Amino acid sequence: MPIDISDCDGGIGHIFVSRGIVPDQELIDSLKMLLTQDKEKFKQYKYILFDHTALTKMDVSDETVEFIAGLCADASNVNPDPLVAIVTYFSMTANIDLINKISRMYELFLHQSCWESLVFRTKMDAVRWIRKKVRDKF
Repeated sequence: MPIDISDCDGGIGHIFVSRGIVPDQELIDSLKMLLTQDKEKFKQYKYILFDHTALTKMDVSDETVEFIAGLCADASNVNPDPLVAIVTYFSMTANIDLINKISRMYELFLHQSCWESLVFRTKMDAVRWIRKKVRDKF
């Protein structure tokens, strides 16, 4: 499967890893699973880590991007607290369409949710930021 999702740190964190080719519907289904799950469980999250470093192609329409942004906005009403770290590093040979789609998705995401978020080039940097911010914020 191109997307793996899992809880971590005793349920206060969530990791969303995409790899290879991610089709439209799989992205929607995975994000729905994360963002519309049991409200009490979702309220426990202190951070969400999106790791796209192994992603090679994303078949996502503009409508899907807007739908996902709406899911994030609704989820931020349930839990306004999580920190969101996004790991995206693409080499100079990366598909420009992929870079544009991810940028557009997170631009809408950032404007429609109230979550504090940052984009990183490495997972190690993202984890370091999460640990510091969780310690400071919570």
